[in-house]
This record gives sequence, structure tokens and C-alpha cells, in this order.
Amino acid sequence: MKKDVRDRVVLITGGSRGLGRRLADRFASDGAVVVLWARTEADLDAAACELRDKKSCDAHWYSVDVSDPDAVLLAAQDVKKEVGTVDVLVNNAGVVHGGPFLEVSAEQHRQTMEVNFNASMWTLKAFLPDMVERNDGHVINISSGAGLTYMPELTSYCASKAALINFTDALRLELKDQGKDGVRFLIVCPGFVETGMFEGVKVPGWLPWLDPDDVADKVYSAYHRNTVYLAEPAMGKLAPLFRALVPRRSLDFWQRVTGLSGSMEEWRGHNR
Repeated sequence: MKKDVRDRVVLITGGSRGLGRRLADRFASDGAVVVLWARTEADLDAAACELRDKKSCDAHWYSVDVSDPDAVLLAAQDVKKEVGTVDVLVNNAGVVHGGPFLEVSAEQHRQTMEVNFNASMWTLKAFLPDMVERNDGHVINISSGAGLTYMPELTSYCASKAALINFTDALRLELKDQGKDGVRFLIVCPGFVETGMFEGVKVPGWLPWLDPDDVADKVYSAYHRNTVYLAEPAMGKLAPLFRALVPRRSLDFWQRVTGLSGSMEEWRGHNR
């Protein structure tokens, strides 16, 4: 059964394009009040206008650098004052800085951790207290299949996404032990999604590119079912088991043979 999201306030970071933009469509189609956060004002305005015109949605946008905790807290105050209490928080904002570890700058490594992991802590610091007080709310944290395994030339990205997985599980159980199980959590771990972030990646044949609309549909369905963990494609579901049971030397060999270890060699990513 689908939840009734009419008039529920849904805030999506990185919501102006990619997977975040598509999730905004799903919530808007069912009558939610959608709040988009990102950094580029032109993209945000275009996305919000499209939601209003095509979905008749009550859409709002805020230009926010989610890696800045002060900016997050200030923007959160504006959202609560101007839109209302957030019912569903989607931590989707993410960056990729690929390349050999020593060639990626310290600032790029820092930004990866700040946006992909720390930002989720800052948004939860801002919006989770209201959910806990009501014992009602939903948090969707978009991690990655890279958080379930390891890949050369994707070091800090793998680290940031693995941190988000463990953080979410720890927080979920912490609140459950406090009797706040009305606050739901969903961890999403997709493989390579065709949103442009991994442009140029050589994906092995056994690991297909994922269509962002298909991923959005599955995330939205998992939200309605109160699913705790979603991994796509099928191999992603087995990654934790392989990592726990198979020796590292064998996993290394498997990555080389299948071509996964060389996937990032021609990565280009977004042009902006």
C-alpha cells in the first residue's frame, strides 16, 4: 500500500537534477510539498518551475552548500518558517572526484567527504529533532554500491559512501532503542547510474548501467514499503557477503579479471 504523501513536506538535497530531480517528480505527482536544495540557482529555479507547471506541485527551492553546517542550519530555519516541518528528508547530494589517490587534491578529498557524508549529519541535526519529537518521519540516504566494496581511483568516494551506510544503520538502531521507531530510514546503494556523474567509466558487462528513472521508481517503492535497505543491481546485494567471506587476494584478482578495477581510468564526470 502506498503512503499518503499529500501535503507532506519532502526535502531533497541535490534535488535540481539527476536522481534527486526524478525523486522530486515521484513525490510531487502524489501531492507532496517539495523542497529542493542544491547550489546552482538556475537549475533549482528551472526544476521548481517544471514541478509547478507539470505536476501542479507546491515546489520551493533554496541555494545551499550542504557541506557548510552553518549554511545548512540557516537554510533549515528558513524552510521551517516559510514551508513547514520536514516530513521526509532525502540526502541525495553527492560529488565524485576520481583518479589516483595522490593526484586528487586534498581539497577534492575533503569536499567528497563533506558532501557525500558530513552533509547528511548536518541535515539530520537540523531536521531530525522534529521527527523524533513527533516520532514520525522518513530519512532516505542515497549511498552507493561503492560503499559496499572498493575500487581503485575512487578512494575517498568509496570511503564517504561506506561511512554513510554505517552511520545510517547506527542512527536507525539508536532511535529504535529509544522507542522512536516511527522515524524510518532507507539506505540506497545503486551501482553506476546514468546521471552524468560517472561519465566515461568503463562498466564491465556483468554490471549494467542503471537507468535513473528505474532507480527512482525502486527508491520510491521502497519508501512506501518502509524498506530499510535497497541495493541495485542484483550483484550489489551480494557484495557484503563476498567481502565478508572471500579473501582480499581473491577479491583483488576478481576485480582485475572482470575489469572493475580499471573502470575509473577514463572517468570524466560532470562538466560542471
